[in-house]
Amino acid sequence: MLISELAERTGLSIDTIRFYEKQGLLDDTHYERTANNYRHYSDAAVQRLELVKMGQLTGFTLSEMRQAIRAWETDELSPAEKEQYLCLKLEEIEQKIQMLSAMRALITHKIEQLHQGDTLTVVAKAG
Repeated sequence: MLISELAERTGLSIDTIRFYEKQGLLDDTHYERTANNYRHYSDAAVQRLELVKMGQLTGFTLSEMRQAIRAWETDELSPAEKEQYLCLKLEEIEQKIQMLSAMRALITHKIEQLHQGDTLTVVAKAG
């Protein structure tokens, strides 16, 4: 698939995809060059970009992802080190989930307060 289709399938802009390539998050294992020098991306490119998008949403930096992906794919890490890394990331995600839940509760409470205020205003105007 050409980069325009890759962008459509991943929801990323072409510029973002090119940026990720320059950052080393998408490399020549994810595409083949044709005679006209166009890149034809594989399904692995879609999977990699989805991983990067998810990683960013959960708090991974691009640098972190690049290092982790490289270490993972080149087997720089032992299975025990991989497990330790993943457990650490899982703990960080759990902490973020707790913070998001607390924020959701606060916002829900504020909305409820606003609704109660509207009820009081309507009652006061009617009286």
